[in-house]
Amino acid sequence: CRGRPTPSEAAIAQPIARATKLEKQTVAGRSARKAVALRLGDTELVAMVSAFLDKRWVDVLTFAYLIDEERPGAVENATQTMDELIWTVKPKATQEQRKALIAKLPPLLTALNKWLDAIKWQDADRLQFFAELAECHLQIVRAPIELSPERQLELAVEAAQQDALRRIALEQASIEQEREQEQLAHEGRAHDQRAHDRRTHDEKTPDNAAPKDAAISTVDELERGMRLEFRERDGSVRKVKLAWVSPLRTLFIFSGAARQESFSLPAEKLVEAVRCGSIRVLSVEGVVGRVLTEAMQEAVNDPGPKRAAG
Repeated sequence: CRGRPTPSEAAIAQPIARATKLEKQTVAGRSARKAVALRLGDTELVAMVSAFLDKRWVDVLTFAYLIDEERPGAVENATQTMDELIWTVKPKATQEQRKALIAKLPPLLTALNKWLDAIKWQDADRLQFFAELAECHLQIVRAPIELSPERQLELAVEAAQQDALRRIALEQASIEQEREQEQLAHEGRAHDQRAHDRRTHDEKTPDNAAPKDAAISTVDELERGMRLEFRERDGSVRKVKLAWVSPLRTLFIFSGAARQESFSLPAEKLVEAVRCGSIRVLSVEGVVGRVLTEAMQEAVNDPGPKRAAG
């Protein structure tokens, strides 16, 4: 078994942990916002609940995505709670629908409070929201039913059809979201293949095609172990090693010559630094990199065969 971590490993352990956590939060937040945005397009959604979902339930879903690996079913539960809340504030044209609403409220309120406790939303706005929600439910239950049984049945069928169509749309969106998450998870591991594909594509691209940003290409091809040269504002030059790349390649951690000092750069800032010339890739660490570097140096230093006089 391994002993204590080396000084260089210890120096980047905390930055790696922070970067990994940040990436997970970014992906979780993106997924949560997409899920809520799909529901906000519902024309029957009352403004009070719409604002609640946008301001509060995005945080709930983000939290659910973050803990879903440790607590499977968290995302499903938070999503179901959101959908049930939306259903309860829609008009109920039949007595059966109103009875179903009354039966659904106790477990729904319990689930809502559980999730809001989890994100620590405890201010007066929370009390105001539940007061307005109770008033909304009361108005729905007390609204007069002036429709014939036949018309009530027609409305119930229409509502069921709309719910079915909306459910299908949400399921399709969920499938697309899962595919996107899988793609993001595999991007880091599939980077070498993508880089190869890009190089092949560039070779086949016509001369009149728009050139690819060289800085982005350089950053895309960076791998752990590469050495780079950073030119500081005062003109000094610092040589560093790329110690770690986050799974989604949004953060790069470098270690200095002392190996006990480390710093990180987000991908967009790294691209900008490469573009303006303050960062330059030196070589690839390892046997292959050293062999290539030595071969290039020999090629430069070799004057080549001399032409015969005359």
